[in-house]
Amino acid sequence: MIKAVIIDDERNSRDIIVLMLEKYCPQITIADTATNCADGVAKIKAHQPQLVFLDLEMPDGTGFDVLMGTQPHIPYEAVFVTAFEKKFQHVIRFSDVELILKPIDKESLLHAVSLATTRITENSSKQRYRVLMDNFNSNQEMQWQLLIPSTNAEAYTINLQEVAYLETQADSCIFHLNNGTVIFAAKPFRYYADLFSLLRFYQINNMQMVQLMNIDQIDHQRGKVLMKSGVALDITARRLRDLQNRITLK
Repeated sequence: MIKAVIIDDERNSRDIIVLMLEKYCPQITIADTATNCADGVAKIKAHQPQLVFLDLEMPDGTGFDVLMGTQPHIPYEAVFVTAFEKKFQHVIRFSDVELILKPIDKESLLHAVSLATTRITENSSKQRYRVLMDNFNSNQEMQWQLLIPSTNAEAYTINLQEVAYLETQADSCIFHLNNGTVIFAAKPFRYYADLFSLLRFYQINNMQMVQLMNIDQIDHQRGKVLMKSGVALDITARRLRDLQNRITLK
C-alpha cells in the first residue's frame, strides 16, 4: 500500500480526491488531510507518506512552502493541484512534476496516481524536486533548468539557454542543443511546443521550433533560419515574415 496525505484548503477539493482514491485507487491509503501549509508540513512529518497531493495556493503560503518545509530531502512523490495553471506551469512542468487542474477529473487523477505509483515502486530519482525549487527561486526564466525524461528511460537536466531547436519525431521530441548534443525526449513535440509558446521560442514550421536567442540570421532568399550552431532550418514564407517582426521587436 502507498500512504498518502492530502493538503488543500478547499474542503470540496479534499473530498473529491478522497472519494476518487477510495473508489479507483485501491493501492492508495489516505493517512491524513491538512487545510494549510503549516498543518501540511506537520502531517507529512508525522505520517511520512510516500505520496502527497498538494494544493498550490493556500491562505498561509504555497505548495512550494510545503516542499521547503520538508527539506533537505523530499522522500515522497508530490502531485500538485491547482485552478491556476498558467501562474506556475513552467516552474512545475519544466521539472516534470505532476500537475492536475481543478475541477479535478477522474482521468487526470488516475494518470497522476499511475505515474506516481510507478516512480514510488521503482524508487525513482528525486532530482525533479531540486530542479523545481531551483526554478521557483529564480526570477530569470532563461536561467531555468529543464528536466527531460528521455526515450532511453534516463532523465537529463539542461539549462533552457542550451536549447538551439526542437523537432517532432513520431510520438517523441528531439532536442538539439547548441553544443551538438541530441536528446530524444519521451514526451511529444506538441507538449513542449505548447510549454515554450509563451517564452522566447518560435515554431518555424509544423515540425520544428527554435529558440530566438540562438538564431544567427534569417536567409530570406532561401527561406531558411540559420542557427548559431550552424544548422539551417526551413521556414514557411508566412512564418518568416512573422519571425522577422518578432526578432525586430525583441
